[in-house]
This record gives sequence, structure tokens and C-alpha cells, in this order.
Amino acid sequence: MNHTVTVNVDVATLRQLDDLRRASPTVPSRAQIITRLIWDAHAKIAAAAEPVEG
Repeated sequence: MNHTVTVNVDVATLRQLDDLRRASPTVPSRAQIITRLIWDAHAKIAAAAEPVEG
């Protein structure tokens, strides 16, 4: 299920999102850039929370 969320950002942030989109040509939209950033951050948090074996 998808939800629409309105996020207010300034022009500089929109330019950064567009730069990220141009750097990743397989990502067609700002929304997908934001989604990937969230998932990447979540993966880093989850990896840091995993106990270290040994």
C-alpha cells in the first residue's frame, strides 16, 4: 500500500534530490530517491544493532 505524504523542502534540497536522481539514472523520481535514502539508512541502523559474534 502506498501513501502520499507532502514534504516541504527548499529549492536547495530539491536541487540535491535532482542531483542524486541524475547520479542514479535507474531511479526515475524524487520519491524513489527519498525511499532509497530511507531504506539505506534503516539498513545501516539495523546492521549497527546486530550483535557482534566472537
